Amino acid sequence: MIKKKLIYIALGSLFVLPSCSQDEPSKIEHPGDGNRIYFRSYLPAVTQTRAGVVSSNNFNTCQVTCFNPDNAELVDSLSGAVTPYFNDVCFQKDASGRFLSQGDNKCIWPDAQSKLHFFAYYPSADSLKKASGSGFFNFVNASRLTEGKAVLDYRIEKFHVSTEIAAQVDFLTAYASGSLVENADKGIELDFKHQLTRVELSAWGANEKYDFEIAGVRIGNPLVEGDFNLSALSTSASPWLNTEGHQASVEHIFSTGEEIVVLSKSAASHASENEAASVMGTAGPAMVIPISKRIEAWEGKKDPAIEAIPYSTDKMYFSILLRVKNKENEVAYPYPNDRDNMTVIYLAVDKDGKVTKRLYKIDDAYYTTSEKSEAAKYTPTATEEIRGFGWAALPVAAKWEAGKIYTYKLNYSDGIGWHDPDDPKPGDPILERGKIPFDVTINEWTPAEDYDSDLNVPKR
Repeated sequence: MIKKKLIYIALGSLFVLPSCSQDEPSKIEHPGDGNRIYFRSYLPAVTQTRAGVVSSNNFNTCQVTCFNPDNAELVDSLSGAVTPYFNDVCFQKDASGRFLSQGDNKCIWPDAQSKLHFFAYYPSADSLKKASGSGFFNFVNASRLTEGKAVLDYRIEKFHVSTEIAAQVDFLTAYASGSLVENADKGIELDFKHQLTRVELSAWGANEKYDFEIAGVRIGNPLVEGDFNLSALSTSASPWLNTEGHQASVEHIFSTGEEIVVLSKSAASHASENEAASVMGTAGPAMVIPISKRIEAWEGKKDPAIEAIPYSTDKMYFSILLRVKNKENEVAYPYPNDRDNMTVIYLAVDKDGKVTKRLYKIDDAYYTTSEKSEAAKYTPTATEEIRGFGWAALPVAAKWEAGKIYTYKLNYSDGIGWHDPDDPKPGDPILERGKIPFDVTINEWTPAEDYDSDLNVPKR
């Protein structure tokens, strides 16, 4: 069962400055100024599928921005701009499970009556930028006083998903509102939700003529960039904005220590549907921006826009990095004579089927870098074999929702795929056996087996 990561967070008046005690906080009979805002978090035990996925083991911080529209001092009298009460403050979990603000900002309740609005997200913008580079994740506050009412407009512009699947990170958000006088006893729940789509590919094959070795995966043309409207979390509107046209392929090529996936009927290796193996390697599921408007499937040779290189498409496809051998143990793909000058990925593989090195073929020699130099020249050891792999694509249409997990199961029993859109002959069937049927399973986050309704946020 795929588990739902459920987070319960309470903000309360139960921790009084200047005390720094880690003891269980006590109830305040007369709430007033100087009460520190803090969070409490409860997460059920869940299976963690990759380093970038949030679990109870690594959810130790979150970022929170708070607005206090009742405070006239936070509204510019000329422009009507509304300034946050506190902005993008890191809250960190202490030994007792409380999330407390870090740094000089103690984040205290301003008074007993003011209604505060909290927008939280995880991980930090710095962590997101490390995964995707500078120039992304620009926070914009366009909140304004309109006709005497504060209209909150707080968003992340140029939210970007890394094109390297292994570098992608999870993204969760939450919204809550409340006041000290209303919530001192019951606290405030922040119900975090996953805002990205997860896509995982697995494969199996009972092919009578060929065996397959798989060493990588590419998801062609998902959405990788858009604006995220944090203030929309307080409404029923979709938080994702400006996503059209921001498409790019995301991929993972197996690296040192990863084991090649073998599909073989004769060797009884992942030869039935219930033995399908993930082809995502150690990168785990891809995490991309949800697709609200269906992206149509790449049409291969049926697409009149397909031309010789350079060629690009805004349609969807999957591409699997394959090495295909016939029953005489001869390599059939990538083509032995390199007849089409297609893209070939070379890997050094040890006797246990694990990748030891990514290599580049230049003339008749192999190098550890894409540039030819004696220092980078590579000679395989006695227990290594250099193997070439080629991309094999299949078309797929997509309309993916946030917080859902899409698991595709590819069947290589009768086909190999089509030449990748980046190859010189995009859409040509490989060995004249193109068709790859597949099934897709869609899962939502559901409560873990140890779900406790008294501790965790109820199902919505």
